[in-house]
Amino acid sequence: MKICIIDNKNEDIGLKILFPEADYYVCDEHSNEYRKDSYNHYKFTPILNLENINDKNYDILFVVMPLRHIINDEIVVRDIRTNYETKIKIIIDNNSFKHIFFFDNEDYDVDPNLYVKNTLEKNILFFKRNYDKKTIYPNNVKPFPFIMIGTKCIIERCDRFIVPKDIYLNYTNRSNRVFFTGGLYCHDDKKFNVYVDRIGLYKKIGHTIFNPGYLPLLEFQDVLRNSKFSLDLPGAGNPNMRTFEILVSGSLMLQQKNDMVWPFEEIFSEECLFTDENDYLIKLRNLISNNELYNKCLLNQYNIVNKYFNKEWLRNYILQFIT
Repeated sequence: MKICIIDNKNEDIGLKILFPEADYYVCDEHSNEYRKDSYNHYKFTPILNLENINDKNYDILFVVMPLRHIINDEIVVRDIRTNYETKIKIIIDNNSFKHIFFFDNEDYDVDPNLYVKNTLEKNILFFKRNYDKKTIYPNNVKPFPFIMIGTKCIIERCDRFIVPKDIYLNYTNRSNRVFFTGGLYCHDDKKFNVYVDRIGLYKKIGHTIFNPGYLPLLEFQDVLRNSKFSLDLPGAGNPNMRTFEILVSGSLMLQQKNDMVWPFEEIFSEECLFTDENDYLIKLRNLISNNELYNKCLLNQYNIVNKYFNKEWLRNYILQFIT
């Protein structure tokens, strides 16, 4: 079983981490400095020449890209659209791979079948970042929130930066604060029925939050790991990178509820998920005043992260769909 990975804009090296035996190609590469540390750590560099990608050299094709941009005429995503039309689509149309898996790191919850044709003929399966419980997807769409653009991708964070169990569960010396730093905005896209008002919620709960503003990476990680609580606000798409930064840190995640589906049955503690500012204040008060409750929620969070946020489980999750 020979696997080829095509990353449209060099947005996420996570599949190469899960499948080190695969060849990792990119249509366009950000500056090498963009991921120099990651390339050195995992001992590979992207292949820029796509000419060897065919069904004689590879059995399975993985494609990483935000699929909605195939028909998005915005100038800012023109290169993504061009790469698909002039490179990726041609490879798919001219070959008969045993399986083609698209890893859709798109923000919105739209069914990716709307953008890629001949899915049955080409045996195409979609792994979708923002798989929404209110959306009805065809059987060829699977939840996979572990794929996202970023200098340090989610799977790399899970592999390299999760704190050990004894530190994760030892909260006694952590500051009794709710940590948040990041963008505050109102995102309104009526075409896709997406509305997120971080600013409005933050104004109502900001008095409970420790927000030091922008921090260099190492200082950010230190503050995060030394905070009993960290706030995860919804973004234009779910999950956020912050979701995973919190979950691997040992800080207890307080998250505004969303409809994203995880690819496992276990759920994060209801006592940490809130609907609005009133629910947030009640649940924060309960967690601060009850160490037993806090410990229960933190242990549940750790158990989920430990069980699923690792290379073995994530690799096997994908492999189960190769028949």
